Amino acid sequence: MFFDRKITFFELEAKNRQDALRQMALSLQEADLVSASFEEGILEREETFPTGLAVEPYGVAIPHTDADKVFTPQIAFASLKKPVKFQMMGNGNEEVDVSLIFMLALKKAEDQLTMLQRLMGIFQDRSLLTEFAACKNQSELEGLLSKVGLE
Repeated sequence: MFFDRKITFFELEAKNRQDALRQMALSLQEADLVSASFEEGILEREETFPTGLAVEPYGVAIPHTDADKVFTPQIAFASLKKPVKFQMMGNGNEEVDVSLIFMLALKKAEDQLTMLQRLMGIFQDRSLLTEFAACKNQSELEGLLSKVGLE
């Protein structure tokens, strides 16, 4: 499904949100899943429409950009070694320390809405977020994705 290309990072080291977003966007581009303009689109959209969410026990971000920059639908996942600051969704004046990033590269608006709803359900479950943060390798992540029905 959307996680099948294994664009994943465990304990990603990033200086700031832009660095984290660039690393993830580049991995999607190198896998030929998105266009060369995807990275710029992600960075610009994040500045205008922040995606940081202050959920417990880990802040999360769900960056995305326009569907025309996506060749093949995919979701990239990263757990960060150290949290980075993201602007809070709906309130660009506040920052949130983000430890988990789910970068959406989706082609259809309905897929994006459906995936956002499913992810929000996960984000409201403290134990699931803890499990995502604890993933150390691809097989652990795949097991968790299967458990929550996102494989």
